[in-house]
Amino acid sequence: MTIETDNAKEEVKEIVEKCIKCGLCKSKDAIFKVMREEQFSPRGKAILLNNGVYEKIVFDDTLSKQCEINCPLKIKMHEVIIKARKVLVEEKKDPVENRKMIKNLENTGNVFGIKEEQKMNK
Repeated sequence: MTIETDNAKEEVKEIVEKCIKCGLCKSKDAIFKVMREEQFSPRGKAILLNNGVYEKIVFDDTLSKQCEINCPLKIKMHEVIIKARKVLVEEKKDPVENRKMIKNLENTGNVFGIKEEQKMNK
């Protein structure tokens, strides 16, 4: 683990441990509205992240900031999720699909892996 990873984990913990677990964030969160499972709610993510669980939740977030509207403490969950994603990428624990998307972007300039000449032929 690098110093940056350690620092990011500390920053994540510092932010999410402020959550008072009131649940006001859930009413605005699109993913929670569909999934209806606590782990997909911002409150559930805050609890899991506070306990050091990153892998199962951080790429299941749209970063819409909607959950922040009702938060009485104005916790910036989108910033927390971005930091947690960086931790997983540095630890090489991000989803295979994520790595494939990045490789496509590097090779073709788009996340789908479609080269410019392929676009023109369609």
